[in-house]
Amino acid sequence: MNALIQKLIELQTVDLRAADLRKQIDAFPQQIAQIDHTVHAGREAVARAKQHVLDLQKDRKKLELDVEDWRGKIKKYKDQLFQVKSNEAYKALQEEIRGAEAEMGRAEDRLLEEMVGAEDADREVKEAERLLVEVEAAAKKDRERVTAEKAVVEKELAEVEAISKARLAELPGDLVDHYKRIARRHDGIALAPVRDEACSMCSVRIRPHVVQLLRQPDNEEIYHCETCTRILYFVEEQKPAEGTKEAPVAEAGS
Repeated sequence: MNALIQKLIELQTVDLRAADLRKQIDAFPQQIAQIDHTVHAGREAVARAKQHVLDLQKDRKKLELDVEDWRGKIKKYKDQLFQVKSNEAYKALQEEIRGAEAEMGRAEDRLLEEMVGAEDADREVKEAERLLVEVEAAAKKDRERVTAEKAVVEKELAEVEAISKARLAELPGDLVDHYKRIARRHDGIALAPVRDEACSMCSVRIRPHVVQLLRQPDNEEIYHCETCTRILYFVEEQKPAEGTKEAPVAEAGS
């Protein structure tokens, strides 16, 4: 194989690994954001539960005022009973009293419901706070894990980039520029092996005489796929040596 092609293959392997590592690094902020979103959602749940308690407290105070208001009206109507001088006025006041007592009873029933609801709401706050503690603890561990993983990937990327720089220094500048132009068009893959007399990347058939030239150990020319323009190279498939046999599999119980 052309020595320069071999170096390009090595360079491409390193560059593809570097690209993969950069993608991993780019994904870390999203992972942290997702962790933070989970914590934020837990805190919002606590805030909603506490707001629900406050709303119930306001409703309870309003109902307590309603009960007191109706109780005051009932007392006023009863005091007026001793002041009226006609049966019609007396009966009218009694009707007002019955109506006020009914309204006060309904207000007291709603107040009781609010008190029961307040107990449930208090339990919801405690449960939301308990879950938040768990979520924050898990988030702390997840952040530490992601930070550690990021440090490992960044360390490997620095090592891979150093190798890539060294490989680039071993190649002619014009060939490097040519390699990079092709790689930019094909997601970093500038070279393609020939398999079954076809480009392994786009499956287009390669002319037989080009395949023969690529197979020659002393070939110094660089050939391209006529369709995708990638640089071609040929790798001889390893065949098992003649006469070698697979070891027989022992039968169960033998």
